[in-house]
Amino acid sequence: LSFSFNELNIRDQGISLKTNPIYLSLIKSPFLRVKEVSDLGVESPSLADKDIFGISNPAVLTDVAQGLSKTYRFSGSMGFNYEITKLLSLSTTIGVTNDKVRENFFIPRKGVTADTLSTDIAFSRLGTHVKSFFSIYNDTRLTFSKTYKSINELTARAGVRYLYNKSEQDFGFGFNSAIDELVSVGNGINSLRRIGGTIGESNWLNTYLNIDYSLADKFILSANAAVDGSSKFGNKIPENLDIAGNEYAFLPSVSAAWVASSGEFLKNSKINFLKFRLSFGKVGNDDIGNYTARQTYISQNLLGIQGLVRGGAGSERLQWENIFKLNAGFDLSFWQERISFSFDAYSNKNNNPIIYEVAPSASGFDYIIANNFGSLNSKGVEASFNIRMINTNKLKWDAGFNVAHNKSVSRLVSPAIISTFAGASYITQRDNTPNNFYGYKTKGVFLSDLGASQAGLSIRNPNGTLVPFKGGDIFFADQNGDKIIDEKDRVVIGNPNPDFFGAINTSVEYGRLSLKILFTFSQGNDIYNYTRNRLEAMSDASNQTEAVINRWRTDGHETNIPKATWGDPMGNSRFSDRWIEDGSYLRLRTATLSYEVPFRPGFFKYATVYATGNNLLTLTKYKGYDPEFSATESVFGQGVDNGLEPHFRSVQLGLKIGL
Repeated sequence: LSFSFNELNIRDQGISLKTNPIYLSLIKSPFLRVKEVSDLGVESPSLADKDIFGISNPAVLTDVAQGLSKTYRFSGSMGFNYEITKLLSLSTTIGVTNDKVRENFFIPRKGVTADTLSTDIAFSRLGTHVKSFFSIYNDTRLTFSKTYKSINELTARAGVRYLYNKSEQDFGFGFNSAIDELVSVGNGINSLRRIGGTIGESNWLNTYLNIDYSLADKFILSANAAVDGSSKFGNKIPENLDIAGNEYAFLPSVSAAWVASSGEFLKNSKINFLKFRLSFGKVGNDDIGNYTARQTYISQNLLGIQGLVRGGAGSERLQWENIFKLNAGFDLSFWQERISFSFDAYSNKNNNPIIYEVAPSASGFDYIIANNFGSLNSKGVEASFNIRMINTNKLKWDAGFNVAHNKSVSRLVSPAIISTFAGASYITQRDNTPNNFYGYKTKGVFLSDLGASQAGLSIRNPNGTLVPFKGGDIFFADQNGDKIIDEKDRVVIGNPNPDFFGAINTSVEYGRLSLKILFTFSQGNDIYNYTRNRLEAMSDASNQTEAVINRWRTDGHETNIPKATWGDPMGNSRFSDRWIEDGSYLRLRTATLSYEVPFRPGFFKYATVYATGNNLLTLTKYKGYDPEFSATESVFGQGVDNGLEPHFRSVQLGLKIGL
């Protein structure tokens, strides 16, 4: 049984242009004061209101605004095992998880730019959000185990797994409380109050059979078969098992291993251990939401009348992603097992990936979730190496590293899928890596009006007129040769996926003193620096980076920074390779120094004091705060730096005592 409680102070992050204190502290003019100042120049203890440019005061959002999240979690499990005979046993495991999250926030009116609602202006914002989650899990199985003639070991398991999830979330928003000291939802104006929420429920049933066979610990074979059912999928799935009106997927797998070092031909060699592995199997995925396959309705208010509108299109044919996985590898150790090496190569093929397909305009939906009967192929390799370089009674030194490479290729039947996030465009197209950055290529900055006129490039205004580029504008690549820079000129300009990634570790033990260090790294991934885009666009009164000091000013000025133009009429700051940066990095993830305190064992068995540092050093060419982040949980936000709080450096001191 376990119970945990967590309380967290939170503030807006990402693309919250009026309430993200990190972003606002970057764009706010450095000439303006944080606190109010009288006509005589005397600074007040009160924080200043939003400035003359309409930008919120970031100090108000950190010191006055409120954001509190409280999380409660209870989890427990109970196991039971009954030995029917010496060869046969029955066991079951029951687990329960119950979570509750409560969040409250308050955004004051003073110091913060007002927001626009559908029916009014929101000066202060108040809200509460409660989410609950309940889950019960059971695994019941029969296990048969026997050894024949001392060398043949056979173990077979047959069982049923069941998982039930139930969730609910409710929220209430209020706006425009009379004064900033009234911070609860009930203090907002009644006519502007909003309430809502969602509920979710799902069931998962898995019947499985597993057989493991070992011959003299030399040849190992494992076969598995599973029949999966999930309430999340449709009930008219082709080519699946129909049992009592419910659809099930058959998911088999098989694996084999050969411990070659057990053979006679390696008996006298310097190899201590050598094992070859091979596996092939089919797996599924039901992480698509509780009611994605169902036609759903949601309430909507129109001119004071409440009604129902379609919330989800649904698809009775929505099913598992059939992913076929092939893996081959080996493990090797020698020099009295002081050196070990492991290598794996894999190939995964997803025959019917779940994707967002563009829906017809008449449907009222932007996208429909469906199984595309193309494929998504992933191939990669993983390797690890470990060595004990010094091995004495007093001094031991271990070192190792692991590295991995993965490449995915889309074989979708549908046309290219283009999605947008934070002003960036992603494209997934056939015979290419999924979710590549899709934008404009640049060739620098036009040195003069003459050079721009010789290139002959223009943009087309909404009224159809053409406006030519001039000196100081970005020289965009005209991909289709029509002399007009528009969406037809977009190409792949970056890949958020790394070429390879991994970790390096080392540990040293000298007597009672030990030091453990872990580095992580990524190489070859691209990042869209959304924050730098906003800080070098030169299109409004926002504070900018020092880079814009070198902006184009006059004919003949050689620079890679375009001229400053209010409103950016030529689109110089549009999504292009100008904002794509190398996200490679090497990070000192953790370093721990510990010491075992010597004393005579008694009531206390041992005591260790330690100091741990996290994120102590990062080497990177990336210009943003942190090259390691994820803007969203979805792959569509991968590689976008939209102003999230960076990883922080921390040092932790501790004491471990054993009784």
